[in-house]
Amino acid sequence: MPTARPSPIRARVWIILTSLMLGLGTLSVALTRPSAVDRVLILASPLDSRGRDLGPGLETLIADHLEVLTGATVTRATVLPSASDLKRLPPGIRVLRFRGRREGDLLSLTGEWNTAAGLLTGDAWTSAAGPTLEPARSMEAFVHRWPLTLRHHYQQELVPRSPARFWSLLEAMSIRDDREATAHLAASQQLVDDEPRCATAWTTLGDHLYRSLWVNPSEAGVGLNSRTHHAFQEAVNLVPGHPRATFLWSLMLTDTGNQNTALHALEMAARIRPGTPDLYHGFAYAGRTAGLLEGARRALARRKVLLEPLDTPSAWFAETTYLYLGNLEAFEQDLGRAAAHRQDASILFYQGYVTLLRGNRERALEFMTRGSDPDMDPMPFRDLCRVYRAYLEGRSNDGLAELREIDEIRGKLRIPDGEWTFKEAEAYALLGDADRGVDCATRAFVQGFSCAAWYEASPFLAKVRAHARWPMLRRNIRERQAVMEGGFPPTAFDP
Repeated sequence: MPTARPSPIRARVWIILTSLMLGLGTLSVALTRPSAVDRVLILASPLDSRGRDLGPGLETLIADHLEVLTGATVTRATVLPSASDLKRLPPGIRVLRFRGRREGDLLSLTGEWNTAAGLLTGDAWTSAAGPTLEPARSMEAFVHRWPLTLRHHYQQELVPRSPARFWSLLEAMSIRDDREATAHLAASQQLVDDEPRCATAWTTLGDHLYRSLWVNPSEAGVGLNSRTHHAFQEAVNLVPGHPRATFLWSLMLTDTGNQNTALHALEMAARIRPGTPDLYHGFAYAGRTAGLLEGARRALARRKVLLEPLDTPSAWFAETTYLYLGNLEAFEQDLGRAAAHRQDASILFYQGYVTLLRGNRERALEFMTRGSDPDMDPMPFRDLCRVYRAYLEGRSNDGLAELREIDEIRGKLRIPDGEWTFKEAEAYALLGDADRGVDCATRAFVQGFSCAAWYEASPFLAKVRAHARWPMLRRNIRERQAVMEGGFPPTAFDP
């Protein structure tokens, strides 16, 4: 049943407490001290658990162990790279594949290691087979057989103590669908109640709560925002700078308009583990939505250096940093690389969006039509594709009706996402409703989207910029961006 919105006062208390815990400072310490780190490529491997493949969950758990305990830069692949691809990799990159077997509630785990150079010269894999043990002991033995230096000692905080709950955790971590994650919330909450010292359990609960913010907040209970903050905060308290928890937390903070807190959380994590690529995606997301475009660009450059030549577009969002910088060529290239990995409504929307920016309405309509297919996900971008399709087909009234319905539905969600609301403002302006457009643009600002450059440059927002309320909105945006620039100058993002 529907539940009341969490108290704004309670949410603000969480933000204030979080800011105090993270402390003050700039990103310069974290991002100006690049250090040599190990690189590991994990190959996807299955793990049968009573008829269900929990390989994705174990793969994520192993990646967490590598990032937390060794500070390694971790990437993943579904299959072993071809010989031509191996030649492009750093010779010393470690390639890991694993084999897991469940026996009752016990785990047998074998790891096999090689290097890109070794694979090219035909060297045999180094295999380290482990005995069948309780999962926590099996993971510990697995870690100590690694050909990597252990730099941190948080292994006990990464795995549940109970063998049965280990398998429950892997099941939860194997979930990739937002609605399935929301339906699993009760089990995820029970897991942290039973294993309060497990940072991985808290991270998984935070992940599932964050997903529920987008699709069905009523399923998550009262105080959803505070619960989500609390879950990620617990993970970071148990394992300072936990990379995956910090990255997801930074996305949630940015979506709720708290970029300052997000950047400080990322700062702490990057200082401890500067080799984690996702942290720099977090920097870029928080930076671009706060108008810190040059800093966001530098964070993306740092990520590229870490991953080269395995740098791939984010699976979380289109990289609009390049769009807001006015670099349409770079934005299109990033979209093209993303489309090679996935064809979803968000990619198709932005392909249509940038094509329309270039003036090709016919081609833009093709993208928007494909993105509006009922089978396309994610749903918000599918709906926005329908709005743009109506505009391009000359059905402005239909488009406005669709957009108002989207606006009403989004008003019931508990994650505002100012960047998305800005897209609604552009759509209203395109469809000729300047009043609703300026309302949405103002709401986007209140929700934390403060990228002055794109407010002032987006061709789709032209009718809003001609509105009587625009000068005050523009002044407010510039003032907030100036405050953020004072705390996070571009040099703070330098590698």
